[in-house]
Formats: sequence, C-alpha cells, structure tokens
Amino acid sequence: MEISRHLKPSLNLPSDAPAQVQSVSAQPSASSVRPAASTEPRLDELQSALRSLPEVDLDKVATLKAALARGELVSDPQALAGSMLTYHSGSDA
Repeated sequence: MEISRHLKPSLNLPSDAPAQVQSVSAQPSASSVRPAASTEPRLDELQSALRSLPEVDLDKVATLKAALARGELVSDPQALAGSMLTYHSGSDA
C-alpha cells in the first residue's frame, strides 16, 4: 500500500454542471410542530425515576449465584479472561 499526500477523486463528477439546490423553508410546517402535552412525563421526572432504580439487577445476581453454587453453571476462567482481553483491546477476533 502506498501512502501519498496527493488526493485522487474517487468520483468523476462534471465540474461545470449546475448545482441542484432545494429551497428549505425557514418556518417549520404546522404539522411538524406540536405543543408539549401535559400528560407526557417530563425529562426530569424520568431521570429521577431512573436514578431510583438500582444499577445492578440484584435478583438476577442472586439467581446466578445460586445456580453457580448448585453446579448448574460451568465457568471457564481462561475463556472469560480471553473474552475480557478481546473486549478491552478493541479487537473483534
């Protein structure tokens, strides 16, 4: 592969062709603007609700711990470590 500072156009477009321009109205149409409905939850209310939830699903963690203790789940530490390295190195291999 050759690295060059000279750029070559990948498309051959006629330079003397007039540009096609579409006019865009400055005012949004009436159908695209809608007032905020009072029944919709506000962003701050949604953020507050999300903050009240735990970051970790503790029920799922307890279920997995119990399955591991019963021997229902088999873990391969080498495969897990390899997957972690692959993920954190940014490669898809």
